[in-house]
Amino acid sequence: MSAADIFGKPATGMWTYYAVDLTFKHLVVGGIPSDRSVIEGWIRSRMELNDAAITELVEKTAQERGVLTPDEAVDIVLDSELAPSVNGFKRNDNGELCLEGRTIKAALKEWSNSAYPGTSFPGKSKIAAQVNKKGEESSPLRKGLMRYLAETVIVEERLIGLGVKEPSWVEERIKHVATPQGPRSSINRVEVVETPSISFTVRVRDDFLPQDAWARIWSSGEAIGLGADRGRSDGQFELTRWEKIK
Repeated sequence: MSAADIFGKPATGMWTYYAVDLTFKHLVVGGIPSDRSVIEGWIRSRMELNDAAITELVEKTAQERGVLTPDEAVDIVLDSELAPSVNGFKRNDNGELCLEGRTIKAALKEWSNSAYPGTSFPGKSKIAAQVNKKGEESSPLRKGLMRYLAETVIVEERLIGLGVKEPSWVEERIKHVATPQGPRSSINRVEVVETPSISFTVRVRDDFLPQDAWARIWSSGEAIGLGADRGRSDGQFELTRWEKIK
């Protein structure tokens, strides 16, 4: 049972749905701490490349314990200080790598704030008129677009598939951070997927934004990017579909 079941059109008629397709121009980077299986995969790949530190650890342990199976060698590395942290993607029930719908929602807020900072944006007078039964703007909306969009724009899908079950590769990147002891550098390992395409649905209450405003928001999004490590220009994409479907 839902509001739509109880009230019918008054509850459902306020929503407009848009189908969205986009294709990443280069890489999209995962930002979710990965589970054990992903880290195991990274270790096995490094063992195949004869990583010096890992090879030394395994050989030293083999001398102490005797012959090791490949799985035992992986477990040894996992339990050592050589075990990496890998940021990546969530998986759906079919094992497909996914972006989260909440990531898209957060990106839409970021892009809208970039496109229309402050409290003025196209369609604001339309909102005020809809709120006031007489159509008068006696109580103007004080929120900016980012805050209003957070309440009125929904990404329908929880997980959005990238079309692959394994990353294109795991990349090692130098990360610079400021600490109380001064600047520090560390190695950050991330899953990346090369030029995937994704599809999802955006639901908008009262269809309050004109299409030229959406054009500005999506154009900003194409430049800013989606996913982790956007400061490196990763996650840039091209919008290939924005279509009202109901």
